[in-house]
Amino acid sequence: MNTLIEFKNILVVGVGLIGGSIIRSLKDTNFSGKVYGIDNNKEAITLAHSHGFIENKTENIPSDLDGLLVIFSVPVLSIEDAINKIEGIIESEDVLYTDTLSVKSSILSALRNLDQNILNRFVLSHPIAGSEKSGFEASASDLFKNRLTIICPHEGNSKADLNKIEGFWNSLGSYTKKLSANDHDELFAKTSHMPHVISYALMDSLFQDLNEKTFLYSGGSLEDYTRIASSDPQMWKDIMVANDKSILSSIASFKNSLDKLSKLIEDNNSDGLIDFFSFVKQARDKSISIEDN
Repeated sequence: MNTLIEFKNILVVGVGLIGGSIIRSLKDTNFSGKVYGIDNNKEAITLAHSHGFIENKTENIPSDLDGLLVIFSVPVLSIEDAINKIEGIIESEDVLYTDTLSVKSSILSALRNLDQNILNRFVLSHPIAGSEKSGFEASASDLFKNRLTIICPHEGNSKADLNKIEGFWNSLGSYTKKLSANDHDELFAKTSHMPHVISYALMDSLFQDLNEKTFLYSGGSLEDYTRIASSDPQMWKDIMVANDKSILSSIASFKNSLDKLSKLIEDNNSDGLIDFFSFVKQARDKSISIEDN
């Protein structure tokens, strides 16, 4: 068994883009334990089994799996139902839980309404990787390589459990950083959720004005810029609802910047536009160079 993966069995709940990529990655790392997967889409289970990625070809899995890691990769608002479902299946007490979801505070609130043992053994995590595509067919074994995974410790987590989850993500090629659940949600409302808000809103505006001509004269840059507007609607609906306060705050901040730019254009303020664009360019270039280093 890979020395970084301290589990005998792994169960992935939600065999879509992220869950499917975990399953594929485990095969690439030559994980010697057993991997199981369940999903509301029965075809995804069948497909994953047919390629030899998981042990089960139906949702019937052993209930006595020891040394088990359960990874939830489901829509954010489905997490409590998914946990209850697994609790009805797994009888072993030798279980550690984690997730891949991009909102943490709402999950933590849901966990605090459940059994204390589940809360204590649930280490919140979020791999910063993905695609506008969805489903098992879109998954990839190298999705997490050299990508950041955020770990969000809470008061019930032990250091040993945190180390196990960090080791798991490291084994898939990811590096980790820690944030509180609240800090995570505020940060990713700005850096991840807002770009999707803008992309969806921009496409809505363009289609209202141009309809089928939207991409006819774009030259490719618009396709690149709005790629994420093709993301899974169910997943992003849940994210917007679960992280609404942070996202609305980010939208308000974006509106302020948009209003500032609108006023400069309205006033034909050439010097102001140069200052605005120069400041933003320098800020972005500096931020990117820090990240590269």
